[in-house]
Amino acid sequence: MKQDNLDNSHHAIGDGRLGIIDIGSNSIRLVIYDQQKRSPVPIYNEKVMCALGKNLATTGVLNPEGVTMAKQALRRFLALGRNMEITSLYVMATAAVRDAKDGQDFTCYLEDTYDIRIDVISGKKEAKLGAYGVCASMYRPQGITGDLGGGSLELVKVDNGQIEDHTSVLLGSLRMLDETKGDYTKLRKLIEKRFAELAWLQKQKAPNFYAIGGSFRALAKIHMAASNYPLHILHEYKVDAKSFLDFVRQISDMPIEKIDKLPGSISTKRSPMLPGAAMIFENIIQLARPEYIVFSASGIREGYLYEMLSPHVRNQDGLLASCAEYSSKGGRSTSYANELFAWMSPLLEKESDRERRLRLAFCMLCDIALHIHPEYRALWAFERIKFSALTGLSHRERIKLALALYHRYQYKLKDSWDSMGLLKDSDKIWAKLVGTAANLAFHLSGSIPGTLHNTSFQITAKKAELKFSISMQDLMGDAIRKRIDGVNEAFAAFTGGKTAK
Repeated sequence: MKQDNLDNSHHAIGDGRLGIIDIGSNSIRLVIYDQQKRSPVPIYNEKVMCALGKNLATTGVLNPEGVTMAKQALRRFLALGRNMEITSLYVMATAAVRDAKDGQDFTCYLEDTYDIRIDVISGKKEAKLGAYGVCASMYRPQGITGDLGGGSLELVKVDNGQIEDHTSVLLGSLRMLDETKGDYTKLRKLIEKRFAELAWLQKQKAPNFYAIGGSFRALAKIHMAASNYPLHILHEYKVDAKSFLDFVRQISDMPIEKIDKLPGSISTKRSPMLPGAAMIFENIIQLARPEYIVFSASGIREGYLYEMLSPHVRNQDGLLASCAEYSSKGGRSTSYANELFAWMSPLLEKESDRERRLRLAFCMLCDIALHIHPEYRALWAFERIKFSALTGLSHRERIKLALALYHRYQYKLKDSWDSMGLLKDSDKIWAKLVGTAANLAFHLSGSIPGTLHNTSFQITAKKAELKFSISMQDLMGDAIRKRIDGVNEAFAAFTGGKTAK
């Protein structure tokens, strides 16, 4: 058994599938990713609720039933990995195995029986990897990450992707139940006592608290269902901390029988852990005073892979790296995307930095629906982005990008979705201008690099006049005039004129 042996020297980006088995205090999970890269895509995900850490706080040893279940689950996961032809496998264990008196015997048995190597992660490393998971899948996170597992709570301060203060707290979901036997009064006192020891946390006023872990995600699902949230994607689900405080206060006093009946598809095995998770949220919101709670589907496993990458690859923008890969798989280089981005930039001088980043992603994806029947291209493009596995996007940005791609194929909005309620009017105007400009560019160039520079926009008095070089003048016709008029209508709305239709 090797503690924290994460040798990065031999790990490089590769084409083969890779798997991670995470032996946690509450569950053992297998995730298989398409390959090692800046934003790996999970193509298979399965967990077994073994509860290895059940009664650990009182007995000091792993749950015997959980040990049996974990051995069976590991056997299945290894067989599945072979069938799916993974080229690399990483197995890690966290708080329960780390803290149990028989944890080393357990890992040695698994290593000898299955000829694998298990990394037992320290609390400090676990905190770091959880924060890395957020850094890997969100754009420049700023605030505090909190990873609530079965055996511990890992807290880390992050500032634009850089890790600062961090700590591991003995407040895991199973551990809290074991120590208090589910008594809410004892549970609250225990949590408040542990948080009182975190001096650095009390000095924070974090813009965001990034919530990681199954119990936190379960609370998010209940909240999404209760508020009729229009997008059923948990990653980057963002809520106002003050209003969420009222919600978790209700859960923290709610009987388990009532929690079981709440909407949100929560496992009955998870329900007993939710009052404690809600009380932890109460303390975090009151002490760290975050403005928003942001939920993360990425955590220690994604952080494990992220740490293996070279600093150069880690510093890449995960969203743009994914878009560039998608474009290349479609047989297209990023040359045209870069030309399109520069060509339409004079129209969008008022856009924000995040909009500029989003527009570059759009330019890489602008031909996403060319292989779809023309009648359905706009709708398909919108839904393709809405339901995509892209990361590094807030929910609002996801729908904003999807709408821009809709307008790449359809000028007037003919469809309606509840998720459009996540957008501001300014978002819709930006999406209309970006999509309409890209549609014009396609009819000028056919998306072939090296052509667009022969035309350029001259901006005068809230109007965009398209100038043609001599070699491009023959392209002018009704189809182009119509699209130039569309660009000007969208441009007028973007610069403060009439509203785009």
